[in-house]
Amino acid sequence: MKNPDVAGFLQDCVYMREPTDEEAASIVATYQPAPLNLSLPIKIVASDASPYSEPINGKFPSTQIGYVKISLVLIDLKDYDGLSKPGSRFVDPFKVAEMHRNADAISFTLPGSNIRYKGAKTVQAGFRRAVWDQLSDERTSFAKGTDFTVRGTLLDIDGGTVEMKKCPVCGFEPSGGFKFIQEKEIQPCPDCNEDVYLTDSLRIHEQMSDFGDNTSAMTRFMNAAEHLIVATLVRMLAHYQPKALSSMAFILDGPLAIFGQPARISFRLLSLYNRIAQQLKKQGYPPPIIIGLQKDGQVMEHARALNRFLPNNSYRVVDDTYRERFIIGTSALTDNFGHETYYGQDFIFKTEKGRIFTVGIPYPFGDKQNRKLFAKQKADVAFYGDQIARAFDVIRYFEFDLYENAVVPIALAHRHASISLVPGGKVLDLVTRHGLGIS
Repeated sequence: MKNPDVAGFLQDCVYMREPTDEEAASIVATYQPAPLNLSLPIKIVASDASPYSEPINGKFPSTQIGYVKISLVLIDLKDYDGLSKPGSRFVDPFKVAEMHRNADAISFTLPGSNIRYKGAKTVQAGFRRAVWDQLSDERTSFAKGTDFTVRGTLLDIDGGTVEMKKCPVCGFEPSGGFKFIQEKEIQPCPDCNEDVYLTDSLRIHEQMSDFGDNTSAMTRFMNAAEHLIVATLVRMLAHYQPKALSSMAFILDGPLAIFGQPARISFRLLSLYNRIAQQLKKQGYPPPIIIGLQKDGQVMEHARALNRFLPNNSYRVVDDTYRERFIIGTSALTDNFGHETYYGQDFIFKTEKGRIFTVGIPYPFGDKQNRKLFAKQKADVAFYGDQIARAFDVIRYFEFDLYENAVVPIALAHRHASISLVPGGKVLDLVTRHGLGIS
């Protein structure tokens, strides 16, 4: 505490602080009344995910196995409205239990540090094989015998062909690179003869270390897999049930963004959802509602700081200028915030009941060709049509008091996806040790 270097360093730091009353009043003046649509979807699908990775043996803390659980919950508004009898304040517990049965969780197991999967030469090689095995498994399929799987989605969002320049094992760059198509999703490297997988294009394995903590790789896998699973479901419904899809809403826990090595998927998901929206429009149907809800992060911290100043039923688009000035506190390093990661625009929304949310809605465009122009257009609410009002209506309908800044579908999805440290994590530790033959 007495070290002058520490004191000098702290004096040189600038950090975001709560705005003064005058500053807050100036910021709040830029907000406007939130739109209403009063046309709710018929069904809601909510998604949440949870990772768990801990050392499997106290004597070897560097040895880890990772677990990821992704949950999808389907809520029918007719069933939800019927949870309580007219005039009653109490819900029917049997009907609530029935609604919980409409949840489906997908569990993934991945090798961490000091674990070689299926006799792989390195931890990274085993991890690559495990990612392929997990994402090509029937568990990620929504229609057996079709390409409506995660690996099918990876091909579809790249136009049917996924290209890679070099081998992830030896770095060899064959003429023309690797080109993955349906039925040719595993190819041998012509130099080292090791298998190269379609899922290597996600590049999650690049974060893997033979001896270090690989928790971040598990988190990247979880982030990418959750968004791909939801996209696979939307693809399948667009093909088989376009009318039903148009009357649905999909809510993901977190921003509409893919971070880290798999970030390129964000461009493909933007194109996919735009393509499906245009397809439905030609068939005379509105696009589905897709929402990303953030419980934490810089935007949510800023929103909470403004909460007492914001009038109820107000909102604002978080454009890049607003973000730089009031949230990040510095000029952005790019002409378009989130250019490499985001496929949806953030909005701050305060409901009539006084709850505040950070809402992500897919950009109403198919690409981001011109960064500067895109940065302006993504913040123009006129391009979103009634999508903002439809998204806000869903939030108004499902907001509740149990958790701050949460809605019922996400709370249900979280309940089925979460892996608690105790006892859930401890049980996984025991399962892992038993499966590996560790006493």
